[in-house]
Amino acid sequence: MHRNVYTSTVGKMTTIQFQHKKNIYTSIVIHFTMVNNVWRIALLSILLFLALSGCTATTDETYVSNNDVLFQTSTIDSLIAGSYDGTMQVCDLKEQGDVGLGTFDRLNGEMIVMDGEVYQAKSDGHIYQVNDTTTTPFAAVTFFEADDIIIIGSGADYASLQSIIKETVPGPNLMYALKIEGTFENISIRSVPAQSKPYRPLLDVVAEEEAVYHHESINGTMVGFLLPYYIENINVPGYHFHFIDANRTIGGHVLACNLTSGTVELDYTYDFTLSIPESSSFSDASPGNKDVLEAIEQ
Repeated sequence: MHRNVYTSTVGKMTTIQFQHKKNIYTSIVIHFTMVNNVWRIALLSILLFLALSGCTATTDETYVSNNDVLFQTSTIDSLIAGSYDGTMQVCDLKEQGDVGLGTFDRLNGEMIVMDGEVYQAKSDGHIYQVNDTTTTPFAAVTFFEADDIIIIGSGADYASLQSIIKETVPGPNLMYALKIEGTFENISIRSVPAQSKPYRPLLDVVAEEEAVYHHESINGTMVGFLLPYYIENINVPGYHFHFIDANRTIGGHVLACNLTSGTVELDYTYDFTLSIPESSSFSDASPGNKDVLEAIEQ
């Protein structure tokens, strides 16, 4: 925290700076127009007292970083167009959030970020842990802090879950991070294998190479986001979930599910940070198409 006190008159300028706990600095900038040194000293003494008083008051304050930020690297349009080369390392991504989703270099599987750990659901349907130097071409994360919790006491399919969440959130224009944990009667998930250059568009990869898996009576967690319409071309508007089971052995992109019982945790997110890759594949990517995105997500 910085507190600046300015006396705005024209003349000679003197700057006094104080350092105290938590590296908080208070600066006083004084412009002197008076000739008499006594008045200079008097004015300086008053401002010095006020500054020190302010220092004493602020040293006991607790400064908390803003965790209500959705951080994202690259855009969904770039991924749809075939920009699959990783541009951000996992170690850097984890500094921006502990819950989220994405994919990996060369589109090698689905990313699940859970409790600060990054998991890779490959096309064989199994979960693998990744090292910090692994890269991602697209991912979105936030530091998850639940603002609301919904208890699901009886069965709810994918559409019912979405309706329940929609009725709970304040409105359609905020960004929401979500964790749905519980027992699933069944769930359908998919992943795709690593690609080779020249890269094909994502719709072609999904249509020709996606691997779909169906599981029954399974415990686990769906992590993802509910994002507003204006995020189109940057991320996926609406719902987007990835799944990982309780044993951290299977996972993927969620296509359908029936939740027997569990909880839905919602984190209201008010700020958004987008990191633009410095790559020609990103800068040359063609604009996306809403119909293409819907076909990929289904």
